[in-house]
Amino acid sequence: MSKKRLLKIVFLSVVLLILWGVIWSWFVTRTVRKNNSDSSMKNQHAVVKNIIVTETKEEKKYWEFYAKSGEYTSENNSVKLNDVIGNFYDKNDEVSVSFKSDKGTYDEKSKKVVLNGDNLFVGKDGSELYADELIWQGEDKDILANGNVQFIHKDKLVTKADKAVFNSTLTNFRVIGKTKTKIYSDENDKKKYAQL
Repeated sequence: MSKKRLLKIVFLSVVLLILWGVIWSWFVTRTVRKNNSDSSMKNQHAVVKNIIVTETKEEKKYWEFYAKSGEYTSENNSVKLNDVIGNFYDKNDEVSVSFKSDKGTYDEKSKKVVLNGDNLFVGKDGSELYADELIWQGEDKDILANGNVQFIHKDKLVTKADKAVFNSTLTNFRVIGKTKTKIYSDENDKKKYAQL
């Protein structure tokens, strides 16, 4: 065997050995690389101040809210909100319902807004809705009110209930559980009944 041929065989063997080592290490570390990249994407967390979120479809604003502060977690695609105020809009781009709340959450995927604490919704007609928890899931879906629900309708009606379901403009509602309703004739009666 010639020297030239021996050098080619040794060189080819070294190249094949190096190539085999690179391929083997790539397969061995693939799981580690995948876990590192996935975990860094899954566990993103941010604390944010002065959050404004608006949902629009076909250039129409459906709702918007402002929160003084919040925390975003990518693991469940949600934002925890503090000191929230906002508006829901009707098909004519007019405010149909305004709200304020101590705290809440916004789910990025489902677009669901859950408000907890001291909650107040005010309808376009002046109706007021108070509850421990309010759940809004879109203009075409009902607003769910849970815990210490109180609805004061501008037409001289005060309703208290454990739970209630309202349409998105607060013009129709259904009370659930233990309820109490009073009709009042003037502002003094309204104040008295609203504190029942």
